[in-house]
Amino acid sequence: MKSAVILAAGTGSRFGGDKLSQMLLGKPVLQWSVEAFLPVVDEVVIVTDNDEWKQLFPFAKFVKGGQDRHQSVKNGLLAISKQSALVAIHDGARPYASTKLIQRLFDTAKQSGSAIPVGPIHDTVYNLVEFKAVDRAQLRAVQTPQVFDTQRILYAYEAFPNAFTDDSQVYKAAYGELHFVENLDCNVKITQRCDLPTLRTGVGYDVHQLVQGRPLVLGGKHISFDKGLLGHSDADVLTHAVMDALLSASGNKDIGHQFPDTDDAYKDASSIVLLQKVAQLLHDDGWEVLNVSATVMAQQPKLAPHLDEMASNLANALGICASQVAIAATTTETLGIVGEGRGMACHSSVLIKRG
Repeated sequence: MKSAVILAAGTGSRFGGDKLSQMLLGKPVLQWSVEAFLPVVDEVVIVTDNDEWKQLFPFAKFVKGGQDRHQSVKNGLLAISKQSALVAIHDGARPYASTKLIQRLFDTAKQSGSAIPVGPIHDTVYNLVEFKAVDRAQLRAVQTPQVFDTQRILYAYEAFPNAFTDDSQVYKAAYGELHFVENLDCNVKITQRCDLPTLRTGVGYDVHQLVQGRPLVLGGKHISFDKGLLGHSDADVLTHAVMDALLSASGNKDIGHQFPDTDDAYKDASSIVLLQKVAQLLHDDGWEVLNVSATVMAQQPKLAPHLDEMASNLANALGICASQVAIAATTTETLGIVGEGRGMACHSSVLIKRG
């Protein structure tokens, strides 16, 4: 029988709150951690002081946490079934551990008694006592889940009550041996808020009529043409679509609300300047723009020679690199108001990050 003890009783002091309840791609962090084990183990024990988790995981056993990690693990081990042969001990704040890794660890522990996932260290490391750099090629960062022979790890926890920082140290203290499993997959622990970025996408769309007597402005670029786009501002349909995508992604109201056409302050305004205001709004809310993609639909004129400059203008307004902005242009094969030369339209999508 295979068991999993998942630790979820920490206070999240370095994170500044309950990190296990934070949403990660639509699910709480703890849910990712628990669900990775379900195809492999026969039982799950969750160590937590939060009774609300019982509704999300009705199949699990629940035990209270201890005064420190050592006691919490021991509480979890004492709650698993007597028939358990192997047990994985996992920090609930590691939501990226894969089912594939978990299966590898159980297979290894079945043969060796222990299986400790470790990953390479990529940063330069200093020994601050001796004030010299350490050869990082000889170092490994220890991760969870760590899988053990159930009876052996339970004995180790009962025999060595010291407050070790992880389970492998307890096992090593009891038996003097460990079996490491190299893991190159992402398996970071959520410790600080920057470890848990929030990603959002947004979609924007805009369309404007082409009329005589107006300048044509797209992406802040003035383009020589016999018609221009009609609107309260400069009617830059490309920049408007990008702004609406950014506002949508960040949970703000659209440009009609931000820059109403009833306000003379925005009469003939540069949309690039308005985009800078949107960028500042996102920045003040903690959002970072990762990617902008847009497709301008116009029958005439040819926009290909201007696309790079448009992308550069948008990037400068947003404070990002031009390589993060991709602008394309297409026709509608003479169909609709765009194809008839009566207007231009633009679709845009963006990716933003907080944390």
